[in-house]
Amino acid sequence: MGIFIKNPETERVVRELAAARGDTITGVIDKLAREALEREQAAAASSERTLRNLAQMRASNERFRRISGLDKQPARPVTKAEWDALWPTGIPEIDDA
Repeated sequence: MGIFIKNPETERVVRELAAARGDTITGVIDKLAREALEREQAAAASSERTLRNLAQMRASNERFRRISGLDKQPARPVTKAEWDALWPTGIPEIDDA
């Protein structure tokens, strides 16, 4: 089964790449397609890992809220005094150097 490239510029680039690599047009297209597929699969796997990690973090957060009783208390905003009490000497400076 063949591939018909209708765009002359695309055909030129593929032929030029094949010549530069000392490969055939079919070989170049095969390698490029496989590399692209590997990148897509790696990105999909990374997204799946991220979603699994997010689900685990949410589950841990819910377990913490249940164990600590925070799930039963109505949420209220933290006051400035409560926030400031977290750092009695002030918020520590972050050294960007």
